[in-house]
Amino acid sequence: MADYKVGYKKPPHHSRFKLGNRANPHGRGKRQQRTEAEIVNQVMNGPVEFREGSTSKRMPRIELLIKRYGAAALRGDISAAKALLKIRADFDRHPAIEPFVFQLSARDALVL
Repeated sequence: MADYKVGYKKPPHHSRFKLGNRANPHGRGKRQQRTEAEIVNQVMNGPVEFREGSTSKRMPRIELLIKRYGAAALRGDISAAKALLKIRADFDRHPAIEPFVFQLSARDALVL
């Protein structure tokens, strides 16, 4: 039995931190800095809710942006048509990243 009172904020001596020991000496790790591309990608792919007619719909911001550029271009807005054509040209130059499948020869398969 302890010769002092054990209770609230008074743990037993055997379970206390030993002298010089701290539970988390270096603290919580720092958060990694996100790149501008990651931030833009997250914002543009984030869902947004909008109303179309009497229904409420959700879609990624980039899809909604392109849809609105298309609607404005059809109404005769030349700057929207120009922006839409620029986006299309950029996608033609830099297509979406898709997984690449390697075709291994029989010789390569033997090595692996």
